Amino acid sequence: MYRTNRKFWEFYQTLPEKIQKRADEKFELLKQDSTHPSLRLKKVGPDWVVRINKNYRALATEEDGSLVWYWIGKHDEYMRRIREN
Repeated sequence: MYRTNRKFWEFYQTLPEKIQKRADEKFELLKQDSTHPSLRLKKVGPDWVVRINKNYRALATEEDGSLVWYWIGKHDEYMRRIREN
């Protein structure tokens, strides 16, 4: 139901270790309960977004019934990306 692509891991590797750990926790929670309120999982345009914390988000696209996470980063960059869609 959820997977990542190579580009996601490139973005992930640039994150501070503390944010990487938080992202790991959020994706584990996503697998267990995608409706958990702290995730704030929602569709934004053609993509899906999940909240990592106040300042970080992750984006996914739907492919063959799965969400493929392709980007993770700061909220400002997230806002720029969704405006472009």
